[in-house]
Amino acid sequence: MSATPSATPFGKLERTLAWRYLRARREHGGASLIAVISFVGIFFAVAALIITMSIMSGFRATLLDALLGGEPHISAAVDGIPQEETLALAKVIAETPAVVSVSPYIEQFVLLSANGVRTGGVVRAVPPGDLATMPILKDGGKAALAAGFGEGRNGGNVIMIGQYLAANLGLQPGDSVEVVTSQMRSGPMGQTPISKSYVVGDIFRTGSAQLDNVYVFMPMEQAQILFQSKGRYQYLDIRVKDPDTTEIVMQRIAETTGYSLLLRDWKTKNRTYLGALRTERVMVRLLVTIIMMIATLNIIVGVVMLVKNKTRDVAILRTIGLSRGGVMRVFLMVGTVLGSLGALLGMVVGVLFILNIGPIEALINLAIDGEVFPAEQYGLDHLPAVLDWGEVASTGAYALIMSMVVSLIPAIWASSQDPVKALRFE
Repeated sequence: MSATPSATPFGKLERTLAWRYLRARREHGGASLIAVISFVGIFFAVAALIITMSIMSGFRATLLDALLGGEPHISAAVDGIPQEETLALAKVIAETPAVVSVSPYIEQFVLLSANGVRTGGVVRAVPPGDLATMPILKDGGKAALAAGFGEGRNGGNVIMIGQYLAANLGLQPGDSVEVVTSQMRSGPMGQTPISKSYVVGDIFRTGSAQLDNVYVFMPMEQAQILFQSKGRYQYLDIRVKDPDTTEIVMQRIAETTGYSLLLRDWKTKNRTYLGALRTERVMVRLLVTIIMMIATLNIIVGVVMLVKNKTRDVAILRTIGLSRGGVMRVFLMVGTVLGSLGALLGMVVGVLFILNIGPIEALINLAIDGEVFPAEQYGLDHLPAVLDWGEVASTGAYALIMSMVVSLIPAIWASSQDPVKALRFE
């Protein structure tokens, strides 16, 4: 014998009742204002979580790209080792599995002076031929090379300077800037810092304010003279296929070189910075998740109000044969539908927002007559966002599960009502 609609779990009767209760107006005992508020709350929480986490992922990806483009994946200290031996070591390291390239460099803190302004900076000395392989230089250093970078006696006097550093000093291509080092030399006035004037050949922009505010690129040969490092380098810049596997590659390099080099990867150097990014991401996720939890808890109140409004209907249904389980499933579906509709709409709006974030950012900038994220502070041409479909799916699933769980409480309460007492007092 086939099961009757009333005996079929989540069958036609139960679905029809749940749908009628959702559609009924408030004056007819339908879903209360609180239930509508819970639906709107879930919608906003899901959309906010997707938008926030996508923007944070975009920020992290952009900042890490700029960071990894400007810093070695692994650096090996070779200061004190003769230049010929360093180059021989570089060839050995380059043959290590997962190593993409190895190049020498010098990095020193300096004082820069121009137009009456003085500020600190970092000189990064590289062979002119390595400019084309540096990911942070969007044009491969073509403008600097065209201006004479690396040409002339001892590497010439043309340098490259970061955009924001140049702006602080009021510099343009062709202007002169004095570079003052911490190295000292003896003279009639005693010990004085070594300094030299250079010509700005190009002003570069990496997309990272951290780099564009401090970095200066100088030809290797000229830097060896300026920093009294003639005949030797300071570090080896080691690039690997996957920057997340630097620990494994460092172990291979150490075994290959007989543990003779001091190795340091980008994760160690930026441990505090990366930790702050992780903490920020976790805290934002936790905050928005709590907001979503509060929104789903409102479903309890909304469904309880609906049960109170439908007490007589429930009693009659129980009297004519609807089981306690059937009553429970009806109100469970009501709460779940409220939560799932809110989650679905929030997912759609969140995804559409991220897919159209460029025009939305432009509209907001127009409305506030400014920039949401000033390029001078963040070093970004636009608001970055990375849409993670796994994040979208997990957010929607969490909202749906929470809606089902909190709907169980009023649904169980509704199924436990005594129909006789309900009809007597109605």
